[in-house]
Amino acid sequence: MGYCNVSTFTAVKLSYHLENKMPKHCLYCLLLLAILTAKNSFAQTYLSDTALSRSAQTNLIQLYIDSIKENLRLYNGTEFTAAYRSSAGHPFFESSEPQQGDIFYNEIYYPGVRLSYDLTRDEIIFVTPSDNLNIKLITEKVSWFSIQNHLFIYISGDSNAVNFRRSGFYELAYDGIYSVLIKRKKALEQSSREENVSKFIERTYYYARKDEVYYAIDSRRSLLSLCKDKKPEVAKYMQREKLDFKKDPGNTIIKTINYYTQLKN
Repeated sequence: MGYCNVSTFTAVKLSYHLENKMPKHCLYCLLLLAILTAKNSFAQTYLSDTALSRSAQTNLIQLYIDSIKENLRLYNGTEFTAAYRSSAGHPFFESSEPQQGDIFYNEIYYPGVRLSYDLTRDEIIFVTPSDNLNIKLITEKVSWFSIQNHLFIYISGDSNAVNFRRSGFYELAYDGIYSVLIKRKKALEQSSREENVSKFIERTYYYARKDEVYYAIDSRRSLLSLCKDKKPEVAKYMQREKLDFKKDPGNTIIKTINYYTQLKN
């Protein structure tokens, strides 16, 4: 799964939404960019994904964002006001500060926005560019988002799965015929001693998708069980590459699934 590109249809739809929200000369600029996008989409039959098409698409989106400001669908949420006082650490993914990222929200792609991912509540926080308000986005409207080259996708709890956790965001660590997903969670652990502050504890859960079914991978045995039709070859590969599930589960799962995919193909 890769990043979503803005289609010609989306470009025209964005222009339509702006008809009563901005001056006509700006609207004409958008329409021109939409035509450029359409032209390059057609040209992709001969020249795949050129720099010009990528630039036109990005410019179109940025012009749309700059033009309607507070009318962005990203403002469709509630203000995030949670505070964690007298605690060690923070509830967010990687950094306590908002990070640069991209997001596909409410059927629109927004590149280069500031985001925080709250691992305790499994929620996305969008920081407004004008007044630095923290807006908690509506989870079900987030198709995917990326932070620091980590891509997260929303998966519904009704997905076919073995030991699958509830609906939420999962990092897509490896994508192919078989995929690897990582669920990251933080919890505020209260100290039993008054003199000690509470602290955030992070736990990580791993899953693999095979034949449209999700399986929990929590040991070397469960990983080999997933690859049971090629188990001898996979076991030898893991031994040869010195892959240690206990010490480095994420890397072990990704490399093993990649090798298993090669065997199957």
